[in-house]
Amino acid sequence: MTTGVAEAPVCPDPIDAMTVIKGVTERVPKALEAAGVDEVPASGALAMAVRRAVLDEFRTRAQFAGRVAEIDALLWSRTGDSREAVNGAMTAHLRELRLLRVTEPEESDRFVVTEGEGDAFELLSPAYVDELTGKVILAGQLRRVAGPAGMKWGEEA
Repeated sequence: MTTGVAEAPVCPDPIDAMTVIKGVTERVPKALEAAGVDEVPASGALAMAVRRAVLDEFRTRAQFAGRVAEIDALLWSRTGDSREAVNGAMTAHLRELRLLRVTEPEESDRFVVTEGEGDAFELLSPAYVDELTGKVILAGQLRRVAGPAGMKWGEEA
């Protein structure tokens, strides 16, 4: 279960760079021809140029999304008025960027258990997932705590 950004549009399938590259390289020659461009680049050169551009864009998004997730995780861990004042703005930014803040320990593949003993988990920091690619941008952290198995963080034992 995710919180904070539930209103983000649903992306049916994550995208990956190779699918984008293949689709673009298949369509560009026809689009250039339809536009009346006399000289269409060789397909190998075109594929290399498209590949480089798409991979650069994916890299740039991943770096930016990682920084935003780190900032939100830092703010999320703060207490008091500063956390509440910034939380709404950061939630809106995450939603616009199509980043999910995951705060439910059941999504264990998105978290690292850092310490503790017991069958329940306490959330130390949320996980962040890129909705566009489906990839974890920043793994969350959980601590094992005493309590019945299946007890969610924040519940009283």
